[in-house]
Amino acid sequence: MNLAMNSPTRALLIGMFLSVAVGPRLDAQDVTVGEPVWAASDPAPDVMPAPKSRLRPDYPDEMRKTDEIGYVIIYRLTDATGKSLSLRAEGTHVPFQRSVEEAVQDWDIRPARRGGQPVNAEIWMPVIFNPKSAATKGADASPRLLAVTPVITPVRPVRGSNSPVVRLQLTLDASGAITAAVPENTVAPRALTAIEEALKNWRFAPARRGGQPVAAETAVSVLCQSAPRAEQASIVPAKPIRLKKPVYPFAMRRFGITGQVMIDFVVDKTGKVQNPVIAQSDNPAFEEPALKALREWKFEPATQAGKPVDVKQRVPIVFQLDGVGNRSAFSIESRGDQSKLPPELQYDTAPKIRGVLVPVYPYAMRRDHVRGKVKATMLINTQGRVTAVKVQAADQPEFGLAFTAALEGFTFDPALKNGRPVPHLLNFEQAFNDSELPDDETDRLLALEKKHPERIVGAGKLDVPLKPISRRPPRFPTGLAENITSGEAMIECLVDEDGWVRAPRIVSASDAAFGYAAVQAASTWWFEPPKSGGKDAVARVEIPFSFKLEPAKAGRGGPAAGNAKPSE
Repeated sequence: MNLAMNSPTRALLIGMFLSVAVGPRLDAQDVTVGEPVWAASDPAPDVMPAPKSRLRPDYPDEMRKTDEIGYVIIYRLTDATGKSLSLRAEGTHVPFQRSVEEAVQDWDIRPARRGGQPVNAEIWMPVIFNPKSAATKGADASPRLLAVTPVITPVRPVRGSNSPVVRLQLTLDASGAITAAVPENTVAPRALTAIEEALKNWRFAPARRGGQPVAAETAVSVLCQSAPRAEQASIVPAKPIRLKKPVYPFAMRRFGITGQVMIDFVVDKTGKVQNPVIAQSDNPAFEEPALKALREWKFEPATQAGKPVDVKQRVPIVFQLDGVGNRSAFSIESRGDQSKLPPELQYDTAPKIRGVLVPVYPYAMRRDHVRGKVKATMLINTQGRVTAVKVQAADQPEFGLAFTAALEGFTFDPALKNGRPVPHLLNFEQAFNDSELPDDETDRLLALEKKHPERIVGAGKLDVPLKPISRRPPRFPTGLAENITSGEAMIECLVDEDGWVRAPRIVSASDAAFGYAAVQAASTWWFEPPKSGGKDAVARVEIPFSFKLEPAKAGRGGPAAGNAKPSE
């Protein structure tokens, strides 16, 4: 399998949870959508929020031939006009979750009412996906899931795993009641107790044989979630009051490419956006315009007990050209004979790209016009994270290290086998040259550095120290020895007149992998435009990075913990 590049360019959850039956609303193959359930701490209003139109998630094609039962919980906070203040969907299976996420984007809702007046509302709604074998018609059928309630566990359910999903083998009697629930893997006792308590509110229609209800066994995936901290539960999220649409990059127009950039940021007490950071992006060419647009957004501040507070937010910004046949920047092409793969790596649905990073052309190689290629294989786990990268061939060692640092930040919807996520090996090739990794701004500054180094000012000659706007944290490298849990790197870079970091290069590093991870992160940083003598300037600065692998991140692949800041 290879990854093909289609272009040369680059939540709050509180309150009492009730079991909700969702039988009367049947869509697609077998998708049922439940009614809103009040989730706020105050009593439910006189009139619950009501959808203006039916929610119609599609049944994912890749799940149609499976016997998987799954569900998605939608969490939504609306204001007194019915406008969404926060909206998210979490599910047992990635394809089901993606289907619901797509459907809810254009789903309008009427506000709740109390005493005849519209009020804010916090609700959750279930969407249940039953397989064809559980159809309501026919003499024979497998058990059919009718009602679910969110499962809130006080601890991570499976030790050593970041997956929130627990797989259970259920025994049901002829009425559909659960008589036994046995996890497939060892589950933490406190988590298992919470799961068993929630299952008391679930309901199934029994299996049928010859038209008669019978006892049966079935497998089901349970989504385990953490309860919000008490202080989070009382926060009313920030409300957008001015949104600026991002500018679609002119250079990308001829490709007709669509993309999505997910950004984490803080809305401060005045309603301004602070520290916007790219959380995930399926096309790096859209990252700068997304950040520029978001920084000009204005919010009504979040409140707690009626007082403004800082609050973390996440928003997706979508890039799409009207009237153009849009396509993704990257696609995965399936090739080869899977019989040669170990059984645990075989799949029937290929992984899908969710986030990519463009590798940083090593400074000295770009400056000296050294070209080359790299071939590498990455291991993607069942959560869609890259847990290992092996360089198969590299014309220059520096290209292999730079490429590895980028691949470790890729994210995917995982590969599937019979509807369940499986680990997967993915081959990737990258050419390092000016056409495959174009960067006109960096080339301009490299020329300035060579011909007129005196025009580049040091950090000490700036009118004020550089103030960060956006700083994506580095990732802890996956390929280090297990006994290495910390490291350091010093990066030098140029900051252009608009504040973007260009031409980062390693000054020192306790391990080369830390240096390249730091360079990869720093390449996306953005500062307030540097000034020297009141004029726009290009600045040369050093940035120290400190890496620490926290115990909770064991197994690698999580974000690096520690400090990463520009030197004064």
